[in-house]
Amino acid sequence: MKKTIIISVLILITLSACEDFLVKNPADAVIADMAIESIEDAQIALNGVYATFKSALYYGRYFVAHADVQTDQVQSVIGYSNQLGELYKWSYVSDNGEITGAWSAMYAVAVRASNIIDKLPELEGSINELEQIEGEARLARAIAHFDLVKAFAKAYTQSNPDSDLGVPIVEHFEIGQPERNTIREVYDFILDEAELAGSLMTDHNAADNSSVYLTVATADAFLARVNLYMGNWNEAVNYATRVIDRTTVFSLAEDSASYADMFLNDVGSEVIFRVGLTSSDYNGRYIGYNYYNKPQGKPNPDYIPAEWVLNMYDSTDYRLLVDFKNDSTTHGWAWPLVWKYPGNPAFYGQSGSTTNANMYKMFRLSEMYLIRAEANAELGKDNLANYDYNELRRNRISGYEDETYTGDALKEAIWMERQRELCFEGHHFFDLKRKGRGFTRIPIHHPDQGVITNPGPNQNALSVKPDNNRWLWPIPDSELRANENITPNPGY
Repeated sequence: MKKTIIISVLILITLSACEDFLVKNPADAVIADMAIESIEDAQIALNGVYATFKSALYYGRYFVAHADVQTDQVQSVIGYSNQLGELYKWSYVSDNGEITGAWSAMYAVAVRASNIIDKLPELEGSINELEQIEGEARLARAIAHFDLVKAFAKAYTQSNPDSDLGVPIVEHFEIGQPERNTIREVYDFILDEAELAGSLMTDHNAADNSSVYLTVATADAFLARVNLYMGNWNEAVNYATRVIDRTTVFSLAEDSASYADMFLNDVGSEVIFRVGLTSSDYNGRYIGYNYYNKPQGKPNPDYIPAEWVLNMYDSTDYRLLVDFKNDSTTHGWAWPLVWKYPGNPAFYGQSGSTTNANMYKMFRLSEMYLIRAEANAELGKDNLANYDYNELRRNRISGYEDETYTGDALKEAIWMERQRELCFEGHHFFDLKRKGRGFTRIPIHHPDQGVITNPGPNQNALSVKPDNNRWLWPIPDSELRANENITPNPGY
């Protein structure tokens, strides 16, 4: 059944003042209910879709940071500002502003994309231009629905997808009160949309590793990820291989300098798709803000990496040197800092101080190797899984010698490598969720300064079991009030 726009999303799009990218017109976006009368209008509307990805409510900051501060990868320092605190403490409820903002931003992407798709048959233009716009819009809509269902519903692999509730599928810009589709219906929609998107798009000079536009390669990378989340191992291998085989475009970073450049300047041979921030998008808060929180002088972080994360790496693994900053010699800070968002120099203010602002790399080649390794391990193809596992580590560790694992030991080795490679990029929460794993945070004891973190609501350890209801984010209270047909998640 076709679904229509949710009322609270309409309110966000037409009335929001705090995120003015939603109301700029016509420079980079059009309001979703404005007429699209030409292919130029459609392209401007598509820019509005990309602008919503950049929102601080979505991939500009919060959606990535949310998924990390909720896990055991980070711990809050004693006396922290309590930013993102409800998520960190697992105490959020249905009126949490950050979760409500994420819901609204994701549906804003879906609504904007739907408006474009509905209008395209009425427009004149070349087939290639029209299909490219449609492909990008459909892929954006698929990404938004995937983010919604993985956050607000049970994991596909930990659910009964035919009966457990997902989220409403939105395909048209119309006022309505849709019910929630089942998890299977949402995932089937996502697969269909992304596959159609990939067939419609050409790369139009954007298939390189500096692309800020959705491409055929992005569609394949996205489908690899979705199929991994579903446990469709053969399809995950198939789509990951399509990306890996684009050897003239993508390759793993050759050395530590190339790897570091990818996170500092947001470019590199591993980048499949990045969210295209510009200096004019600066809003004072980015993904890396709470990991440093001081443009000049001594750092004042809210969150620092857990001790077990730092201990995962070999001493010759250059991720240990790039992804974390030891600031003790410069500013006397007591613990290494998360440094995957060091601040792109292009976003520095006039004072020259870093804002810790970087483009989020939504898809990277290394993830494709990890997806293919995990899927092949699940298929019992240990030799193929070992190959990808070692290929990635060979490009991350100086003097690396191949390792060989089998069975469950291989699966665990790949799991740990995934944590090393993708930490602080918004994956760990959803990886734990799809695997049915809980976690426990324990205080960090600094050798000189004693306990320096608050791992839970108090000074005690925080343990989260796999059956905790808050693995499902709450359907926002504003949505429940506006839509009598929508069912809340249990426990809220």
